[in-house]
Amino acid sequence: MQCRLSYKGDIALNKTQVLKEKLRSKGYKITRQREAILEVFAVEDSHLLTAQELFEKIQESQAGTNFSTVYRNLELLLQEGIIRKVELNREAAYYELHDDKGHHHHLVCNRCGSIQTTDFCPLDRLKSEDGFIPVEHRFEIYGYCRDCVNSQDLKGKGKKDSKE
Repeated sequence: MQCRLSYKGDIALNKTQVLKEKLRSKGYKITRQREAILEVFAVEDSHLLTAQELFEKIQESQAGTNFSTVYRNLELLLQEGIIRKVELNREAAYYELHDDKGHHHHLVCNRCGSIQTTDFCPLDRLKSEDGFIPVEHRFEIYGYCRDCVNSQDLKGKGKKDSKE
């Protein structure tokens, strides 16, 4: 029988199973709260979540879960390399699944606050040019998203005033 992963729910379910197996293989029990946290990360895929946003999503299926339980589990998932923490110039840290296939960077809009991901990495050339082999790095790029650039408020920014 062939596995069907054509629909988002199937993909999230499969991803949740893989994440649960990672924790089990490291000797951790899969509690209802951990499973709910893993499910949220699997469904959200590459979206960034604050601890508060994660807590609110967990409340939908596990109403009795405390914020401290969510936070402790975030720390455990960080420690085990299942998620990673992204520090932006904001009040709260963000979390996302650690992608085994590679890495990406974040493009943060200074105006509307949207966050996009990009696979482009200027450090990819470092290994070939300098012989240095980076094992981890993080950085975010701040600027303006396409929608904000196209808005009337930003169209004139950066252009010199003409006095002809």
